[in-house]
Amino acid sequence: MSIAKALHHPFAAGMLPLPVSGFILNVQADAELPPGLRALTCVTGFKPAHEALTQAGFRVVQTLADGDYQAGLCLMTKHKAESLASIAQAWDALPVGGLLVCSGDNDTGVTSLMKAVKEAFGEVESLSKYHARVFWWRKGAGEAPAVLAGWRAGAAVRPVAATGFTAGPGMHGWNKIDIGSRLLAAQFPGAIRGRVADLGAGWGYLSAELLRAAPGRITGLDLYEADAASLAAAAVNVAPLAGGTVLKYHWADVTAGLPRGRFDWVITNPPFHTGKATDVTLGSQFITRAAEALGSGGTMLLVANKHLPYEAVVDKHFKSRRTVAEADGFKVIEGKR
Repeated sequence: MSIAKALHHPFAAGMLPLPVSGFILNVQADAELPPGLRALTCVTGFKPAHEALTQAGFRVVQTLADGDYQAGLCLMTKHKAESLASIAQAWDALPVGGLLVCSGDNDTGVTSLMKAVKEAFGEVESLSKYHARVFWWRKGAGEAPAVLAGWRAGAAVRPVAATGFTAGPGMHGWNKIDIGSRLLAAQFPGAIRGRVADLGAGWGYLSAELLRAAPGRITGLDLYEADAASLAAAAVNVAPLAGGTVLKYHWADVTAGLPRGRFDWVITNPPFHTGKATDVTLGSQFITRAAEALGSGGTMLLVANKHLPYEAVVDKHFKSRRTVAEADGFKVIEGKR
């Protein structure tokens, strides 16, 4: 992950002293943080990153707590509002004189982020490395720049008028209904009932539509999602529709494994990107785990981009397969155990 390497460069090059205490925001599973940053607390709500960093020996938490921090390091995301909110959060957590270091990919708007920081705080030091930019400054005395209130609010989870659901920047499709998910929801059959799992549930659109399509027929609905913030939003969106359905929310990496033979149905719109690259192995792992989680005679409904070659994986793990629908560049595949 180039922005993580770039983030460490000012320390490795002796331009900045390694902090004894501090935190790193927005760490991803492929960050490859060097041992020199091991004293810092990694903050991530993404389950695969949480597990990978924990296994690598870092201290990892979901949310940033109060503490005595010398430095805050921020990895910028592709969502500007989310990145600005992270900068505001880091600034809030640091004492006067604390060091704030940010790193972002040149292809995802880091220059505009640095410009916003300069307008709010004044001049910063910076360098370009590994197709990324790093910039840093120290927290001055005095009141917080007025713009920080807008940065905090910009990433807040909120009701979204365009969808009728609650979500926030940084969540997949937070301000619109994903085309593939809409196509999948339109295929929910009257036969769906019993125990259901939603793999990669996001902020809960598919689960909500399932409960609307099958009122009273779903005895249990388990939502599996790797992003903690999305899962929390899903609880807000889905709980009012539950009726007598037992809901369970799992902050989990689906690819790491699921309970075997527990479910009658699995619905999923699996992710297919690792960073900026298309990675069909990720969706393939979702299919494999779905098959393991289904009992004998269970059914999977999956939506995917039309060009993604998932049919062979479905054939390997399911007794039968059929294409239920195709539209707008997406396909819905049914697999039966």
